[in-house]
Amino acid sequence: MSSPHAFKSDIHQSMPEEQRIRVRPRLDDYPLHTSEKLRFADTDCNGHISNAVFAVCCQNARMELLHDPRRIPMPVNAQFVIARLEIDFLGEMHWPGQVVIGSRCDHVGRSSLLMTQALFVDGRCAANARSTVVLMDRGTRRAAPLPPETALALRGFCAPPKANGALQSHRSGPEE
Repeated sequence: MSSPHAFKSDIHQSMPEEQRIRVRPRLDDYPLHTSEKLRFADTDCNGHISNAVFAVCCQNARMELLHDPRRIPMPVNAQFVIARLEIDFLGEMHWPGQVVIGSRCDHVGRSSLLMTQALFVDGRCAANARSTVVLMDRGTRRAAPLPPETALALRGFCAPPKANGALQSHRSGPEE
């Protein structure tokens, strides 16, 4: 039986170099930081934090942004729902500890947004996540267009193009 590292290196050997060389994100790449306590109950039979908890941490951070009317104005008859979630596990997390989740919007569309998140433990990136979130009309249960003020507020949590990780801060007022 081969080791898990052998499988990983086989995969990496078959990838082009530009795909193998990935820059790990930094917490400073994200305008919103959320902290979660890692609990003993979050551990699995291998003694590390369960992969399901990674998704819960991402969800809690997403909701902190998307359901705060002081940050993101929402129509009364609408809510955000997740349509897709991808997580790349880059390292283990262990109890006891804290995880800091960095969140940002990478794209704001007509009725949806792409959110990118990273989970950090002791300054080390343990996972990257990407989610597609859609504004849904509660009555029709279908996608609804983002109101201009909602889209503008979400863009305040985006990284400016080609900014090398530097982010603009959330601003109220007219779009520049």
